[in-house]
Amino acid sequence: FLAAHDWKTLKDTLSYCKTMGVNAIQIMPFNEFDGNESWGYNPSYFLAPDKYYGPKNSLKEFVDSCHKNGIAVLMDIALNHTTGANPLAALYWNAASNQPAANNPWLNETAKHPYSVFNDFNHESLQTRNFTSRVIEYWLQEYKLDGFRWDLAKGFTQNAQCGGSTLDESCIYQYHADRVAIWKRYYDTMQLKSPGSYCILEHFADNGEEIELSNYGMMLWGNNTYNFQEASMGWTATSNFEGYLFSARNWSKPHLVSYMESHDEERLMYKNLQFGNTSNAAHNVKDLNTALKRIELCGSFFLAAPGPKMIWEFGELGYDYSINRCVDGTISNNCRLDKKPIKWDYTSVINRKRVYDIFSAMNKLRFHSWFKDVFIANNTTIDRSLAGAFKYLRLRSANDSSCVVVIGNFDVNAQSGSVTFPVAGTWYDYLRGGTITATGSAQNFTLQPGEYHVYLNRNLVNAVVTSTGGVAA
Repeated sequence: FLAAHDWKTLKDTLSYCKTMGVNAIQIMPFNEFDGNESWGYNPSYFLAPDKYYGPKNSLKEFVDSCHKNGIAVLMDIALNHTTGANPLAALYWNAASNQPAANNPWLNETAKHPYSVFNDFNHESLQTRNFTSRVIEYWLQEYKLDGFRWDLAKGFTQNAQCGGSTLDESCIYQYHADRVAIWKRYYDTMQLKSPGSYCILEHFADNGEEIELSNYGMMLWGNNTYNFQEASMGWTATSNFEGYLFSARNWSKPHLVSYMESHDEERLMYKNLQFGNTSNAAHNVKDLNTALKRIELCGSFFLAAPGPKMIWEFGELGYDYSINRCVDGTISNNCRLDKKPIKWDYTSVINRKRVYDIFSAMNKLRFHSWFKDVFIANNTTIDRSLAGAFKYLRLRSANDSSCVVVIGNFDVNAQSGSVTFPVAGTWYDYLRGGTITATGSAQNFTLQPGEYHVYLNRNLVNAVVTSTGGVAA
């Protein structure tokens, strides 16, 4: 995100984030890790910020600046494992087998789950619980962080064999009462040390287990990359991204942190330009400007859904370099951790800036006093039809005071569909200007490829400032 890779420079970008409507910044692991250029998932020391990003007081100044701008700071932390440089490994180490010793108070000799990297913590150990509690307290109180995103939360179990002799991926996905108990203890510790702090789990486990954890107060990552990629590329048969809705998973609380992109998945724009649908020459998804309009289309639905949403860095500008790009410009799975081009010049490209402005406008809508309760999802009725080419999402407040309807055509050819607006009367096209009259009964719409609308039952000043292709500013 930054060539200077330090906290001071990151602090200088806060106006860019705030203008986009960002209210939380989640940073990949920045406690001390082996080497310098890394994603941080090779942690060695958990009670120190990594020197590569600058001195600790600069980190504190960054956190203070975020808070002054109404932005929370969340630390991604990998406490599922540690490298051999960690004293907790080195103090009890079996040099002959190059693994933690059998009497290690904190670490398993071998991992108890099939996703092992480095050395696996035993979170049933009282010593590990005590150490983890110290780490929680340190970052929340010394650096005033607002919470954590816990990497590989599903691995916090000693029971990934389900009675067998080998590690079983299907087993670790199942409901594990021991893992639930571990996470409730750590969540309680977080609330004790910093009431209201955010606990976000990269879990990807049994839905029943995720429901129990979300009901307890935790948030969980919701990966919807594949389906949003398919929708963005124009392959509608596999484009149902309804899994980004907490209600579609039968959750009662909007604690699903949904995302279209993250550090682990290929970029939507790269997929568009490499594999987009080209069957209609007039709407060729591999064309740059068409591909960017497809990101607008996806973003209008993505940011209209209630609950927290995560935007990956530069996704709001249509970042189109592969996650596997090597420094020499070739593509290889071995280059995933290589440095990627930092494209602040994208902000001067009008069609890319338009994507940023659409994301900004949708975030402003989410926080507007008239509509914020709809997006928080308290007593909100959420209806959707997201499986086909013509998609819609309807949000309806308890007393119909604030309603949102998003419609869009994800095909590369014109499509028609029927939508019933929650209430009859005048509805306002938030992003494009103009009005329509809703009857309260089913109404037919014909949309051109990639066309979308965000309709509101109350009139807001249009927040989009970049005009392209005849769209009103």
